[in-house]
Amino acid sequence: MSLFTETEAAEISLRVAFSFLVLISLVSNSLVCLVVLRNRLMRSAMNYLLVNLACADMVVAIFVIPRYILIHTYQHPTGHTGDYLCKFLTGGNLLWTGAVVSVVSLIAVAVERYFAVLYPHDEKKRITKAKLKFIIPACWLFSILWNLPVYVLVKYNEDLDFCLEDWPSGWYFNAYSLGWLIVVGILPLSVMTLLYSRVVFKLWVTSSQPVEQSQRAVIKSRKRVTKMVLTVTVVCAVCWLPCLIAYVLDFYGLNSPGDIVHTITVVLVTLNSAVNPIIYCFQSRQFRRCVKVLLLSPCSMRRTATVGPA
Repeated sequence: MSLFTETEAAEISLRVAFSFLVLISLVSNSLVCLVVLRNRLMRSAMNYLLVNLACADMVVAIFVIPRYILIHTYQHPTGHTGDYLCKFLTGGNLLWTGAVVSVVSLIAVAVERYFAVLYPHDEKKRITKAKLKFIIPACWLFSILWNLPVYVLVKYNEDLDFCLEDWPSGWYFNAYSLGWLIVVGILPLSVMTLLYSRVVFKLWVTSSQPVEQSQRAVIKSRKRVTKMVLTVTVVCAVCWLPCLIAYVLDFYGLNSPGDIVHTITVVLVTLNSAVNPIIYCFQSRQFRRCVKVLLLSPCSMRRTATVGPA
C-alpha cells in the first residue's frame, strides 16, 4: 500500500522544488549584490538595476517559504491575528510585491539599454545613478500600491486552512485579475519588445557597417549585455504568463488559489527569481570573473579591476 496519496505526493514534490529554488535564489542573488556592491568598478547604473532586481528576487524567495513550504507544518492562528499574518507573512502578499518589483525592474533595464545604445552620448536621456535614487524607490512604491487591494482583502479561511482573498460580489475580482495580466504581463512585455527591437536593430543591423576599431569593442560589449538582458526578459515571460493566466482563470472557477495547478505556476515564478543570476554568469564574463574572485579571495574583491557593462 502506498504511504502517500497522489495529491500528498504532488504536494511533497512541490515543497521540495520550492525549497531547492529558494536556496538557489538566495545564494545566487546574494552573490550578485555582493559582486556589485563590493567592486567599485562594477557600480554602474545598469548593475545597480540588476542589484534591485536581485533584491526583489530574494524577497520572492523569502516569502515563498511561509506560503508554500511551511504553511502546513504549524497551526495557523485564527481571528484577527490569523488575518494579519496572512496579510504580511503567510498570505504571499510580500512575495507578489517582490515579484512585481522584479518585472518593473526589467522594464527599467530595457529603458536603460535603449538609451545607452541609441543615445550613448546624451546624458540627459540616459539612466544615471542620480536618477536611480528616484527610479528604484518608484519601483517598490508602484508594487506596494498595485498589491494594496490584496493586503486589504486577504484573510485566513479556517475551513480550508489557507489564506484567501475575500473579494466583495461584483466585477472587482474580474477587473483586478485582468489588470494583473495586462499591467504585469502584456504591457511590460510589449514595452520591452518594442525597446529591444530598436536596440537589436541598432546593434546588429546598423553596426554591421564599417566602424573604427575603438567602436567595435564598445559595440561588442553592448551586444553582450543586450543578449544577457534579452535572455532574462524571455525567461521572465515564459515563467510569468502561466501564473497570470491562472489568476484570471480563478474568476471563472476553472482554477483556484492553492490547488496543484496554481502552485505549479508559482513554482515557475520562483524559478524565474532563481535563474536570473545564473543567466548573468553565463552571459557576462565580468560577472563570472567577479564571482570567482569573491568566492576564492573575498578580501581582495575591492581591488578587482573589472569594468562593468556599458
